[in-house]
Amino acid sequence: MSEKNKGNLYILLTALLWSTGGVLIKFIPGNAVAINGARSLVAFLFFCIYRKSVRIKLNGVIFGAAVCLVMTNLLYVTANKMTTAANAIVLQYTAPIFVLLWDCLRRKRPPSRQQSLVVVMAFAGMVLFFLDQLDGGQILGNLIAIGAGFCFSGVFFLNSLPQASSQDSSAAAFLLSFVISIPFLGDVWKLDGTGWAALLALGVFQVGLAYVFFAKGVKLTSPVSASLIGLLEAVLNPVWVFLFYGEKMGRFALIGAGIILLALVWNTLAGNRENTAGEDTTKEDMAVENIAGKSSDGKEPVLEETR
Repeated sequence: MSEKNKGNLYILLTALLWSTGGVLIKFIPGNAVAINGARSLVAFLFFCIYRKSVRIKLNGVIFGAAVCLVMTNLLYVTANKMTTAANAIVLQYTAPIFVLLWDCLRRKRPPSRQQSLVVVMAFAGMVLFFLDQLDGGQILGNLIAIGAGFCFSGVFFLNSLPQASSQDSSAAAFLLSFVISIPFLGDVWKLDGTGWAALLALGVFQVGLAYVFFAKGVKLTSPVSASLIGLLEAVLNPVWVFLFYGEKMGRFALIGAGIILLALVWNTLAGNRENTAGEDTTKEDMAVENIAGKSSDGKEPVLEETR
């Protein structure tokens, strides 16, 4: 097997593991803060074993990225409790659209025609999600999922800066999530066997092992391939929830999801064409083009511990 095919296989395994987050969270009753904190503790321990170190380097950028990741994780778990898993994951995948807008503001330049169309498509898709939801709780859950996407845009935007370290910010976020959850951990001790199994699976497989596969795969394949394969998460996540939990997407939400995913694929392919045309692409530019939210430098990936 070629190195490129090995890389694609690693990213595929990563997407499969990430996609289990929605259904696993559905099987864990209780407070979202407690679930996120307990999962993060398991992930932190796994992460330290993988790195063979418990040391965390901190500076302003790393801490900012860690805080954004904490909020992303917390909002995503909360959204999963209040709306469908499909809505939560797809709406969170609007993060790259927010990154595109952040980049335009930072550079003080308007988006290109293609970028403007991508943004319009993404926001049109988001609107369709709300046409299915007449229940106030699900509407709030959708809004929280969009908030998760907004916070996640800060994660990989900050991790694109020269002072960043995605590994350190991820480790710090795991630890901070656990500390915040300590007052709420009483819910965790009440879990039954199914709840504990789902919680451990979240920390060890859906986050920890997925990171190992991603770290290997992103070094062997192109950022565009990694991005497109990674989008399978948004497709498979609602499939597992439907098969194992019986939760369905609404008709308008399904159409909206298709529009958002189409916008993200288009943005990725357009970014790849610009790179191959020989444009001078900085690390920050690649963070915008890498629409799946994964690091594009091939060295220190942004850990998408959001599920």
